[in-house]
This record gives sequence, structure tokens and C-alpha cells, in this order.
Amino acid sequence: MTFAYDPLHLLLLLAFSTCCLSSTSTTYLGSSPTAKPQRLVSKLIHHRSVLHPHYNPNETAKDTIELDIQHSIARLAYLQARIEGSLVSNDYNTDLSPSSTGRTILANLSIGQPPIPQLVIMDTASDIFWIMCTPCSNCVHHSSSIFDPSKSSTYSPACRTPCDFSGCKCDLMDRLTYNITYADKSFSSGTLGSDMLVFETSDEGTIQVPDIEFGCGHNIKLNNDPGYNGILGLNNGHESLASQIGQKFSYCIGSLTDKYYNYNQLILGEGADLEGYSTHLKVHNGFYYLNMEGISIGEKRLDIAPATFEMKENGTGGVIIDTGCTLTFLVDDVYKLLCKEVRNLLGGSLRRAIIRDMAWLVCYFGSVSRDLVGFPVVTFHFGDGADLVLDSGSLFQQVRDDMFCMAVGPTNETGIRSSPSVIGLLAQQSYNVGYDLLNQFIYFQRIDCELLSG
Repeated sequence: MTFAYDPLHLLLLLAFSTCCLSSTSTTYLGSSPTAKPQRLVSKLIHHRSVLHPHYNPNETAKDTIELDIQHSIARLAYLQARIEGSLVSNDYNTDLSPSSTGRTILANLSIGQPPIPQLVIMDTASDIFWIMCTPCSNCVHHSSSIFDPSKSSTYSPACRTPCDFSGCKCDLMDRLTYNITYADKSFSSGTLGSDMLVFETSDEGTIQVPDIEFGCGHNIKLNNDPGYNGILGLNNGHESLASQIGQKFSYCIGSLTDKYYNYNQLILGEGADLEGYSTHLKVHNGFYYLNMEGISIGEKRLDIAPATFEMKENGTGGVIIDTGCTLTFLVDDVYKLLCKEVRNLLGGSLRRAIIRDMAWLVCYFGSVSRDLVGFPVVTFHFGDGADLVLDSGSLFQQVRDDMFCMAVGPTNETGIRSSPSVIGLLAQQSYNVGYDLLNQFIYFQRIDCELLSG
């Protein structure tokens, strides 16, 4: 049986899970210095989930992969535009916001007192946390609840003039403002302030985190209603939520294909899961770069020059791990090597398939679950001995009942030279990924996310 959740139903579900404080225990962060670190948990909702505001029960597998490819290529172009510090001209420049399509992963949290549920993009490449606020221009047709700071008893505007006594307020002209313009000319602008965030805890209670700084967006321009209320920035910028809550976070991605899977989650602060194999990460231009050393298929190591994945002196190249990109992109030479090995393994048993306008996509007639039993895993090797292992469900995606394609593409599909390689969300399935920004380490733990939800 297929279930479709309308926006009102979705908001009621979120409100019930995060805002019904009378029936659950409530804790304030920092209220007990000697207590075990609290796990600030946010449920993650992917665009194929029945809980996503734009869930489309009629979307076919072919529709899904085509839209995921378009979004991922646009995301790669967006990252490159940020790296270059200027706009780029290509066929995808109309979609260069963090996600104008909403085809990414959303975090569920609540803000204010009383708490108002919000769905925000979890973005490891953004350095600010902002949400839509009333009064809001261009938000009339938005389907989700919009935060009204005037109705929150714990909201405080950020003032240009220092405010040194409790309860003081500043007038509208004295408030600090923010303005973000994305490469597709969409933008968010408004005032800065602080309020209380409300998270679930692992024991089904709630925890309140006071004085979180964020942007209250009053002037929003998006191409359409993307199904989200704002951006939850998780890079190392001063105003990102990761920097404000302990400089540690982890997310577990169990499945991006099962529309009923309910265990994808984000954990912020000292309670983050930092387990498994670790490797150094480097922050550059607000992106998380990894020291990737090679790729294997089964026991065979691909013949890749050591300098292939290194960042160049001018800041180009390198390998970024990203939550905004669904597919993985590899520099062209590496992509060709990977494709060659896949063809060698499958060419004798399965027939190649071609998708019009995406001839670069490696596809075969068959079923991932049936025809790829025993297919060797693909392993991404990083410094310090850390590995990210992609099984057939992470490397390939079913396009229709009798066809599947590899969820990896070449960076030249954006039409941009010197693009970075990007490790997308599909490659991170079945992993808990932990970030320690203080010590600059990232952790990979292969695990069923349901085991972390208790």
C-alpha cells in the first residue's frame, strides 16, 4: 500500500514528534555539566521518502535518476562557482543554489518558544543557518510552517549597538542584517537574531539549546516552493550550526532509496558518533576536503597516479565530501578507469543500455538485486588507512525494472575545467559519518543506522 502525506499531515507529524513537551521529558543543554553528553538528534528526510513535502508517488525510477543527475550536476557547478569566486556560464546555471529543487536531504528541528517545526537542508558546504520568517515576501505559496519571531518568547534580535542588560531590545533600524545571493540569482535576506532550538533525544525526550544565532529570512526569492524552510549550514564557518554546537556532528545515512526508511539521522555536539576509521580532513573555501589515495574494485587497485586527487596550488581539484550532491563525481581519467573495470566484470554477462542525452552514464539491462549478487565492492581509500566501501546498492541505481546505472559520473559533464571530485550521498549509504572540526578528523563507520537510534 502506498501512502501520500500532504503538507499539513507532515507538519502535524513533525510537531507531534518535536513539540509535544508535556508528554516527554525536557532537558536544557548545559544544565548538568557532569552528565553524559546529550545526543541532539534530528531526523533526516530524503526526497524519495513518503515524509518529504514533495513526495511524488507517481515518480518512476527513470524520473528519479534523471532528476538526481540534473540536481547533482547543478550542485557540482555550484561548488565550482564557489571555488572560483565567480559565476560560471553553462547549461545548468539556472539551478546553482544549494538546492532549488529540494532534491537533497532535509533535517527536522524546531525553533522558538513555543517550538515551531522546521524542515531545512542539511548542507556541509554552507556557513550560515537561516530559516524563513514572517513577515516574508514571496513566501505566500510556501507549504511549510513559517517562523514568526514576534510570537516566540525566547527570540532576541542581534543589535548593532551593544546590548548589555537583560531583556533589552533594539529597533528595526539598529538590527544586524544578512544577505545571501546564490549563483542562480535566488537569494535570502533578513535580520540576524538568536532563539532556542529543540531537538529530540535518543530516549524520546527533548532537549532545548538556547541562544542559537541564525538568519531570519524576510525577503526570499526561490524559483518555486522547494519543500524546505531554510539552510542548516554545517561547515566550519562561525555562524554555522556545527560551530555553534560543539564543533562536532555526525550523520547516518542508511538508505536513500527505501521510501519508508526512517532511521537516517543527524547528531550535533558532544553526543555525535565519532567511531570507525578516521582520516584527516581539510577545510578550504568552506568545503570539507579529504586526502583520497586510490580506488579498488575487489582486490584490484586501479592504476591511479598519486597526485590525481590532490588539490592544486590554485585551489582547484581535490576531493570534497558533500551532503548536497546525490551522485559521486570523479575526475575524468579516474572515471574512465572505473568504467573500464566495471565493463570488464559485467560485459560478458549483461547487455549494455544507453540512456538518451546521457551517453556517459554506464548502464546495463538487468536488476541490481538479482544480477549483481557477488559483484565486488568498490573501495575509496583515504589517508591514515580509512576506507569508504561501496556495495552494489551504493554504486548502482535501478533506473527501471529491467535496467540499472552506475551512480558515478565524470566531472567534465558540468563543462567546467578543474572541477573537484565529489563524494555524494549515495556513496555514503550504510555509513555513519562523523566530523570532528576541532581536531580536523572525519570518521567512517559502516553500520545499520537503526542501531544508533536507540
